[in-house]
Amino acid sequence: MGIKNLLQPVPSLSLHFFRIGYGFATTILIFRYFYYGWIHSYFIKPSFFFKHFGFEWIHPLAPAFTYLLFGVLLITAFGIFLGYFLRFNLFVFTIGFTWFHFSDATIYLNHYYLISLLGFLLWLSPVSKSNLPLWQWRDWVNQTKPIPKFWLYAFRLQMGLIYFFGGVAKLQPDWLFEALPLKLWLYQSEGKLTFLDPVLGLPITAYAFSWIGVIFDLSIPFLLCTKRFRFFAWFVVLFFHSFTSFLFPIGVFPIVMSLSSLIFFAPDWPLRLIHRFLKNKVGTPKSKEAEIQRANQNLDIGSESSFATGFRFKEYALFTYLLLQVTIPFRHIFYPGQVIWTEEAIKFSWQVMVADKVGSAIFFVNGKSIDPRETLTDYQYRMMTIQPEHILQFANYLQQREFERSGKKDLAVYVQSHVSINGKPSRPLFSPNEDLTKIKINLSPLKGLLR
Repeated sequence: MGIKNLLQPVPSLSLHFFRIGYGFATTILIFRYFYYGWIHSYFIKPSFFFKHFGFEWIHPLAPAFTYLLFGVLLITAFGIFLGYFLRFNLFVFTIGFTWFHFSDATIYLNHYYLISLLGFLLWLSPVSKSNLPLWQWRDWVNQTKPIPKFWLYAFRLQMGLIYFFGGVAKLQPDWLFEALPLKLWLYQSEGKLTFLDPVLGLPITAYAFSWIGVIFDLSIPFLLCTKRFRFFAWFVVLFFHSFTSFLFPIGVFPIVMSLSSLIFFAPDWPLRLIHRFLKNKVGTPKSKEAEIQRANQNLDIGSESSFATGFRFKEYALFTYLLLQVTIPFRHIFYPGQVIWTEEAIKFSWQVMVADKVGSAIFFVNGKSIDPRETLTDYQYRMMTIQPEHILQFANYLQQREFERSGKKDLAVYVQSHVSINGKPSRPLFSPNEDLTKIKINLSPLKGLLR
């Protein structure tokens, strides 16, 4: 009975609107890279790039090809928004976007990871087969084909997991009982909304926002899934993300989450909305429901042959993907220590804005002190000093560089590092007597890391 329900056809209009919102948000994101000069700052200017474990084979392209890549990303993102050549544009954009933000691990952002995931899901889904231009909206509304219900549930589950795991990550003493790091961030945001400064400066405000954030993240997926509270919950989502975007520099994340959360509404909500404002100009909700009923009868869901054709390679790939999305965020429990300190398994786990970390580091090789700021950009340096794995990568780079200069092989590399988390007294990540080049980066807990 459950499988039959998942195979039932539903309107694909909400998923098509999801695709339009995805194209809109990604077009803005790529345009910002051109507008603010980030392509040069993050991919042309650096002379050294950090890697994600397992993806060391991804390298930045030559300057000319880097600009070409971003040009292709802008065109394909806009093509996704308009509805042209969806399958091709989604494939090219997802591969290209994933390549660029995996080129240097210091630019990792949760919403960049999300954009790659959603691009893959959209490419895999039936909506990628449609190629109706956006401005032909009457044809788009009336000619879209139904999709199996499980595709809709897959996107809802993906969006719900982000909020849920984001809430779970906040269930820690600093966040709940000390209102950290929100105390620091609210102080730093003073002047952005001047009329709220007297309220934002109150100590109680940080505690209230901390608990509101936890309750919001843990409850909003379930409220959006409940028809009775869905409309109210979406306005809460809209207000929450709009408010945080004014206070904190979080890029297009609020746009992505606000538009994506519309996937929780009825599958034909775009048709109902259009019909409400443009009566008698498009198909009515009743006619669309009749169409779905006819499609239901044609599918003969109860038959074994229908089940066989219902779950093919794509569906099994989708099930595997969702299983990974549910399990991957839990992998940090296999590592000792506090995840926001060790940073082990913190990526790809929706640990969204849960800590404020600042650090410093000086390396020692062959009896000489080396300031990494002479090699790294300011942004790379800030990210490197707070992430143990990046410190180890840079240590290995320094060892190789010294070998090329002096011919001395297997030199020890040491570091004096200090990291402060949530404004608390700084501590070292590694002992100053620890040879960093002897510590191997793999899936096991890092040896030598002071936990």
